[in-house]
Amino acid sequence: MTADRWVLVEAGSLATGARIVLDRLESRHLAATLRLRPGDHVTLCDGRGGVADAALVTVDARRCEAEVLAPLEPPGDRPPRVVVGLGVLHSQAMDWAVQKCVETGVAVLIPLLVERSQLGARAAEGRSEHWRRVAMQALKQCRRPWQMEIARPQGLDQLLSDMDDAAGLVADPAGRPLGEYRGPLPEVLVVGPEGGLAPREQQLLAAAGWPSVRFGRWVLRAETAAVVGAAMLMAAHEEPAKGASGSG
Repeated sequence: MTADRWVLVEAGSLATGARIVLDRLESRHLAATLRLRPGDHVTLCDGRGGVADAALVTVDARRCEAEVLAPLEPPGDRPPRVVVGLGVLHSQAMDWAVQKCVETGVAVLIPLLVERSQLGARAAEGRSEHWRRVAMQALKQCRRPWQMEIARPQGLDQLLSDMDDAAGLVADPAGRPLGEYRGPLPEVLVVGPEGGLAPREQQLLAAAGWPSVRFGRWVLRAETAAVVGAAMLMAAHEEPAKGASGSG
């Protein structure tokens, strides 16, 4: 039988019969927290769509080893590509946004260095690895087989250069309701930090053809806007006939 205990492993290691040594954090969790024993089943995931049933061979808080028994079908199709650029927030809010963007199905989260970001460039770079760990733990919790990429912190100029061919939207409580948007199906959502984007930044995005929209009647916190907006864009991509499309 398979188990609903997800364990992260390196990509390319899920061949049937392979023996995989789990990392120390995973080993400690399985041995000391879950108190599993040799022979217990776990589900291995490589973050790139690979999922497999496996049995624990050795169990120790410092080193667990599992044998791959059989590949499993990923739970659902790969989600559409939605990118969220989020002005860097303070630690708890940013961690929450990372977790919920993973659960929502966001493909890439880009920490944005803008005028009102709550961390500078050096501090944001220093937090990047932490955000990646948060994202991978969220992947296990929500049983998502494809990891969310945490991009390197960057400014709006870099974002617009990298996403030159993509349609984008900007979250703004003063914008038009999302339901009134009639442009190309957007791939990118930009959300400013607490306090929003500075006027110059809003003008830069508007000049790129990325309109401002709002997600409901009320003013949302930045982290809430990122998750609500991402969920609405995901829904539009999954039901394109009903989503934002066309030019009329």
